[in-house]
Amino acid sequence: MRVSVGDGSGRSRGGFSLLEVVIAAALLLLTVTAVSSTVVGVSRAGARLRASMDADRAMRSVAERLRTLPYCASSYPQPLGGSGDEGADLLAAVFPHADSAQNAQRARYVAAADDDGGAPAGSFVTLLTRDGVLVQCVAWFQASPDGPRLGPEKLAGWDVAESDAPPAPTLSLTLSADPGGRSIRVVRSALSVPSIAASPTLLGGG
Repeated sequence: MRVSVGDGSGRSRGGFSLLEVVIAAALLLLTVTAVSSTVVGVSRAGARLRASMDADRAMRSVAERLRTLPYCASSYPQPLGGSGDEGADLLAAVFPHADSAQNAQRARYVAAADDDGGAPAGSFVTLLTRDGVLVQCVAWFQASPDGPRLGPEKLAGWDVAESDAPPAPTLSLTLSADPGGRSIRVVRSALSVPSIAASPTLLGGG
């Protein structure tokens, strides 16, 4: 069967066969599908990039905020309403106690390594929100900036409202936010200038 078109004189010009029409339609459909897939892919890639940039900005904002806080209160213990207020000092903000009984949904002490999805034992996990992005802060005490991490046995009884002094002069923080698995590490010491280091992925490396 062929599709013919008359020229007004009763004669028919050469037309397309049904097979040719079907093949042309199939090729057009494939082209439209390929273009649509490309557009969708580019759109998703752009959304992922924007989300990643938002996460980076949120982490850096939190890191800068924590860097500006005093390491600890001027004296201990701190009564309720003292440095226990959120943001008054670094320890009150990200490591106020070492007591699982006081844990809340967004601020909790990890007494054992399997308590909180991989956070090390003796650490404190705080969830913070910046510009709609959830930033996780995992904090742990160290004997010195290059010293070992303090374990639960050395943190027993630590509480800003009850203890006489912080358990160690150095606090290490790891900030992370989805997507992308990026992280920022902040090292704070009571007697030194704060330092911030980004993970290789955040710096654009491998």
